[in-house]
Amino acid sequence: MTLSLNPVDRAAIEDLIQRHAWLIDHGEADRIGALFTEDAGLYGVGPDKLGRAAIATWGAERAAMRERRSRHVQSNILIEPVSSDAAHGCVVLTLYRHDGPGPGAAAPFLICEYADRYRKEPDGAWRFAERRLAVLFGEA
Repeated sequence: MTLSLNPVDRAAIEDLIQRHAWLIDHGEADRIGALFTEDAGLYGVGPDKLGRAAIATWGAERAAMRERRSRHVQSNILIEPVSSDAAHGCVVLTLYRHDGPGPGAAAPFLICEYADRYRKEPDGAWRFAERRLAVLFGEA
């Protein structure tokens, strides 16, 4: 039997993916911890961050970087269900980033891929159980 996600769950996971990028890009990364499960892991973005509290601390540090401008352009989103309350997926990220004044370069800073695990929590919200970022092109 092939598992499938209902359209509401698929849309909720896609919203989760996009909200993660939006919060970072719009100076609100201090709210990012709420997107992760209590026991989540975030890997490949500096030192490993284990647990919602560690991820929230990283988010607050990122939000404080007021001179950094970024846009996370995400594509090739693939979501595969594992069970009724779990899924995994891949997301290609093209990152534009500039530190300091002025508009910055129009060329991508990095092209990466997220390997994600998503979990539907008892409150009905989908959250990241794990995000692993791997650089495909560029230097982190």
